[in-house]
Amino acid sequence: MSETIFGVDFGTTNSLATVAVGGRVLALVDQVTLRPHPSVIWYRGSDIVVGREARQNMDITESGAPPGFVRSPKMTLRREGPIFVDGRPVEPTDAVAEVLRHLKTDAAAARGGAPGQDLARAVFTIPVDFGGPERRALREAARKAGVGVVQFVHEPVAALYAYLRAQPDLGRELARLEGRSILVFDWGGGTLDLTLCRITGGAIMQVRNLGDNEVGGDKFDERLRNHLREIHATAHGIEDITALEQPGMAAKLLHQCEILKIHLSDPKTDTEDVIVRNYLKTDGTGKNLLASVTRSDLEDLSAGIVDRGLARIDEILEQAQLTYKDIELCLATGGMVNMPTIRDGLTERFVGRVPRLENGDRIIAEGAAWIANDGLRLTLSKPIEILVADTSGRGTYHSLVDAGWTLPIENETQNVANTRLFCVDPREGFAVVEVAKPVKLGKTSPNDPRRSLCVAKVEVDPKAQPLLERIECNLQIDHDYVARVTLKSTGRGAQASKEFHDLEFGLSLAHIASSDREGDDLPIKGLPGGNDHLQALPHSNLFQRANVANPDERNQAHGDLWKFVPGDLIEQWRPSYFDTRSNAATARQLEERNFYVPCARCKRRISRIKAEGPIQGCTGSCLPELVRRNPSLLKAALRNLQTNGIK
Repeated sequence: MSETIFGVDFGTTNSLATVAVGGRVLALVDQVTLRPHPSVIWYRGSDIVVGREARQNMDITESGAPPGFVRSPKMTLRREGPIFVDGRPVEPTDAVAEVLRHLKTDAAAARGGAPGQDLARAVFTIPVDFGGPERRALREAARKAGVGVVQFVHEPVAALYAYLRAQPDLGRELARLEGRSILVFDWGGGTLDLTLCRITGGAIMQVRNLGDNEVGGDKFDERLRNHLREIHATAHGIEDITALEQPGMAAKLLHQCEILKIHLSDPKTDTEDVIVRNYLKTDGTGKNLLASVTRSDLEDLSAGIVDRGLARIDEILEQAQLTYKDIELCLATGGMVNMPTIRDGLTERFVGRVPRLENGDRIIAEGAAWIANDGLRLTLSKPIEILVADTSGRGTYHSLVDAGWTLPIENETQNVANTRLFCVDPREGFAVVEVAKPVKLGKTSPNDPRRSLCVAKVEVDPKAQPLLERIECNLQIDHDYVARVTLKSTGRGAQASKEFHDLEFGLSLAHIASSDREGDDLPIKGLPGGNDHLQALPHSNLFQRANVANPDERNQAHGDLWKFVPGDLIEQWRPSYFDTRSNAATARQLEERNFYVPCARCKRRISRIKAEGPIQGCTGSCLPELVRRNPSLLKAALRNLQTNGIK
């Protein structure tokens, strides 16, 4: 039996593990509430309580929520350093690991502890604005919990795949949506994520992402809490109500507001009562909080947040130069889309194209399980390019890796590209590489706008002849989708690296779309082996040179093809080529030989010798040999000898 790979949606408010079994997805929900597990931790002395029991303990005591409570551990991955729980430091990855460990334990109980069926490996979903550092932190937390992250998938893409996978005929649905734009609108407890997707060539391609972690469901809860505080303070003439709150009551009231919001999102509920006993450290009628909130109150309080969230739709469509009518499907997920004002705002914009989802709180996790089950892999939806010099003076873009490149999975690091460049202007002492990606999806022209990913630079010999110093440019991508560009100046011998992670992904569906899904029972198996501001890119001081030739009969007959070979390479294969009695070598080849062939004793090249000076004990070898090759160095060599006290 092959190992089972699960899907995990580790959410800000709730988390859920899922697994595909017998052609359907089993959601491993809490067995008491039959809902996803609350992402809540209670550090109760030496004990750690997670999930439903931790959340319940927010309400069971008369004195308020107990100390040691962590409400949204996912958000702690966005910060550096520990969090402090009841005065003691806790690493964010340790807190997150407790939630994942709870999911793992619950999954084992639900699956009966069958061999090979525990939650040991999973496809994890992440928000669109979860960058490389957050992905690395989540992988580390999963490792601590004993769960391997096979690959990360953006939450909107997972939701869209789950929706497509549930259609009676996936192939037909993909054909209908081919080339069409789809908006996935995911408004959860912590973040609002919008992703524009396009079905292209049997793949879900991400066109543009937009995330906002300032309008999540928690913000609604906080406004409701302040509203209830105002009601109570006004009723009892209290100027500073927060100073009178019992310890833990702020967290308890916030939890009550979350429940209140959920209930008032039901069209059948118009009014909801709130009762919090022993709310204040005072005697008399103000000790207990009693209030009523209507749906109209909730809508008025949240109007600004709702307007800001819905305005994000206009923002992302404007960036993509689309209108409401260009969107074929608006897939609304997350708990917040159940609020009538939010759903009404979506249906007004996309009339008849906002399906109501019965599994809206599970669809992301279910998509991850299907991706794991179907063996799907992520690909780059846009190429990664570098800016190189050209005759226009503005530079042109050279692709390091094309769109469609399959991204690595667990424990893989891919050497994506290795290209060789030449420095055309070494005067500043650096070769500069601008790494960028196109703004739009699909084929691009040289004049289309690009978005900068990073700028890397490496030291070169500032006095070297232009087009002489070779720069090796290597690109790697790891399993956290963090790319590293490494530059090496082969003459100066310097090396520099720069990381970037603002990549955009697609999900290849090719072998799924072509399968016959009648009576579908696909096997459970393992997977096969930002800132949107446009900036002007700096001009490149690098140029590419071809390393292939197309000889004609005359060149072949006279052996002239060797004139195209770099001088240092000829030195290795034909040392006699540079014999003083021969005129075979070109001036360019002589320059390359002198520049790259190192001293026989100290192994340093001329750029390093000029920069560092002679080495004691090597003056009889490196300087005379290099001066012989380049007489212009004689005066500088003598000065260096005198400076170092060598006669």
